[in-house]
Amino acid sequence: MQETDHLRNNEKVLRILREIDQFTTFSSEDILSFLDAGKLLEYEKDEEILIEGQNGFHVYFLLAGEVRITKDGKRVKILRRTGELFGEMGFMEGATKSASVVALQKTLVLRLDSAIIGKNPDDKELALGYTIYRFFCEILADRLRIATEENIKLQKKLEKLTGKATKKAP
Repeated sequence: MQETDHLRNNEKVLRILREIDQFTTFSSEDILSFLDAGKLLEYEKDEEILIEGQNGFHVYFLLAGEVRITKDGKRVKILRRTGELFGEMGFMEGATKSASVVALQKTLVLRLDSAIIGKNPDDKELALGYTIYRFFCEILADRLRIATEENIKLQKKLEKLTGKATKKAP
């Protein structure tokens, strides 16, 4: 992993962030202030970014590349779109990482530390916090929708196998 604190002068990162939907409402100056709270990390293929069970208070924005998320050794998802987010559970809860993340190719991420956000909240920091938590809401709503759809499919399979209808909510 290569790390840098010098994000302000990185035009590539600024351009990538400007293209992420959730950042389009922010000025270049605001985005530059967000970069002050982060670190740019570059991972090589097969390098671990997060390890399940380890402590971590960071959230990661995928800027380039591709990562695989696993839970208990089973593949959960592959992220490859610019702006996708991971590490949010530990960030929100201040708990251990609930999954592992590995770079599938050379991968560039922006890592934000939860300790920085909320330390001395000014307007820009509040805007950054709002943006991140809005990302979280969108991600969690999507995951809940997918989990609900999978649950319904499994209930239907169980009904076919057992010949019994499962209890339905009132």
